[in-house]
Amino acid sequence: MQAVVVQQLGDVPRFTQFHDPDLRAGEILVRVCAAVIRPADLAIARGHHACMPLELPYVCGRDGVGYLADGRRVYFRAGRSPFGAMAEYVPAEWVVPVPHAVDSAAAAALVGPALAAWLPLGARADLAPGETVLILGASGLAGRLAVQSARLQGAGRIIVAAHRIDLPAMTEADAQIDLGQAPSLLQHAFATHAADGIDVVLDFVWGETLELLLSALVQAGGEPALPADHGTRVVSVADRRAGSVMLAPAALRDSRAVLMGCGPANHPPAEDLRFLVEDVLGCMHADYLSIDAPEQVPMRDVAVAWRRAGEPGLCVVLTLD
Repeated sequence: MQAVVVQQLGDVPRFTQFHDPDLRAGEILVRVCAAVIRPADLAIARGHHACMPLELPYVCGRDGVGYLADGRRVYFRAGRSPFGAMAEYVPAEWVVPVPHAVDSAAAAALVGPALAAWLPLGARADLAPGETVLILGASGLAGRLAVQSARLQGAGRIIVAAHRIDLPAMTEADAQIDLGQAPSLLQHAFATHAADGIDVVLDFVWGETLELLLSALVQAGGEPALPADHGTRVVSVADRRAGSVMLAPAALRDSRAVLMGCGPANHPPAEDLRFLVEDVLGCMHADYLSIDAPEQVPMRDVAVAWRRAGEPGLCVVLTLD
């Protein structure tokens, strides 16, 4: 079969011949029609990611959209190295039907980022209806989906903290904080909202900005916790390359903050992920979740697409007829 293959880490992938997958127990053969190039794919190919391939050469990609033998169109998750999503065929770990009205490229592009926004709020923070969510460092596609996901999961109030250039795209938020202001003013803005109560923080930035927020939570104090009180759940989804946080003991002793992260190590089981993907695709079908149309590039032109995918704010989907 033809596939997008990395021969050596650091090389740009090539569309070339690769051996056909041999199906194992529980796997499902999918004929691929669309697979998105994610930032993680770029980092893995460079050799700069925690989840490195088990063998070389390998086929790029983690998920996408394709067809089963009976013609059904499905979203799939690839599971076994060296077979990735960017190929004519993939042995999928699991699949979910894609609604007829949902575009294949859009589904391939949106499901992963939507899960990245949905899981921290629902699976880690256990967001309850009516709670207040602060999205810290929201920008681009991830920021917009975080706002949409919080609203769909029942958030009563959504506060977005972002740089001024990103704030106009966050019109669905109830309040906005400009991260570009001086640290003292930023901490005051955080403290003002903390005084009214912040239940969940979805953190994209880590570093000094989170330090200022934690200081504001200490400043806000609060009533003694009730048995059912979950505190202010701070869930970090910041990039692994983000800087360090200087955390004073008071940040945890004198506030209701609970720090946690959300990543592959604490994702729910595959069966639960399948149900979440069904929800995401259903929300796409109902126009509750949406993104700008991704740029579509034929898989044979992967060298050009790979360079384009590294540009800020651009989503590139590889397609096969």
